[in-house]
Amino acid sequence: MVSSAVSQLKAGELSKVVLSRLLHITSSQPQNALLLWQQLNRQNPASYNFHLPLAGSARRADDSAVDAKLKQALVASSKDQHEHRIVIEAIRRRLGERCLQLTIPDPELLSTPTLWHLATQIHGRVQNPQENALSLACRLHPTPALCGTPYQRTHELIGQLKPFKRGWFGGIVGWGDDEGNGEWVVTIRCDYIQPQQITLFAGAGIVADSQPESEWHETSVKLGTMLRALGFMQTQENAS
Repeated sequence: MVSSAVSQLKAGELSKVVLSRLLHITSSQPQNALLLWQQLNRQNPASYNFHLPLAGSARRADDSAVDAKLKQALVASSKDQHEHRIVIEAIRRRLGERCLQLTIPDPELLSTPTLWHLATQIHGRVQNPQENALSLACRLHPTPALCGTPYQRTHELIGQLKPFKRGWFGGIVGWGDDEGNGEWVVTIRCDYIQPQQITLFAGAGIVADSQPESEWHETSVKLGTMLRALGFMQTQENAS
């Protein structure tokens, strides 16, 4: 899938496309989704963690010196910086049409127990006071972090390349009140739990410089967030 996508990206037809993979796990014991969510909260206290009763990244390392090198490699990576800029520019275009003022600073680094992430905090002032958090979130969804850009062409390409239905791969989750306040986030680490069947979802943003093996390893690291919560991988705290 990555090789096919890169061919079209290098032809200049697309800027970025997000491809995904599934991991199916059969558990010897029934799984409790609520307990898994509580474990996610303990292991990822700074992240947005959600539970529904429906049933640009770099890995981190335990060694602090190695972890610092991985952090700096992400900052210096032209491929990851380019991928991040694609998302930011898409947000700039979509929000710029609705805002009187839009402030977009340089990217910074955020971390989870398994990954370093490039992140940019965007601030704006809307033109129409009737605008609310959900209407803006819907205007942004799906961002290039979930699909790619341009949207229609990448959506069609994903449909051609993917060997499965994306299902719970990604979306938005959050809250809103009757005054228009709210907070909405992109869901990018999901799993679907049935009594003894677990399906994990992970994706990677593909740009012209992407390498298939590297993208496969990136999705493996991303799957680690849920695998740790399920007890299939050691946390850094337990490993130390």
